[in-house]
Amino acid sequence: MMTLALEPTVQVAAVTAGGTVLVTLIGIGAEFLRRQTRAINEVREHTQEARDQVANTHSTNLRDDLDSVMFRIDRVLAGQERHDTALRQQGTEIAGLRSDIAHERRERLAVAERLDDHMASTNA
Repeated sequence: MMTLALEPTVQVAAVTAGGTVLVTLIGIGAEFLRRQTRAINEVREHTQEARDQVANTHSTNLRDDLDSVMFRIDRVLAGQERHDTALRQQGTEIAGLRSDIAHERRERLAVAERLDDHMASTNA
């Protein structure tokens, strides 16, 4: 077997270069791990914020609560539709009353005019 013998200066240079490369790789790895840790911590914070926003601290399920709210909103909308119908009907009835009152006023004025004419003719 053949033994490869290097001069001591080449050995020192090789060990130094190898150590430098190793230290560089360790530094790159440490920086990569630091960035990954920072990213993981940021995700953890966002996850905690999201959990705090949607966590249900009482005995009912959030989905059931939303379904209940939607049912109530549907009831409110149905009530508003009934009120809209009632208001339209009232508007129609008020318009009819105005027409009736205007007719009654015209008739009253006509009767008053005829009464005035009759009284004027009997006094003359």
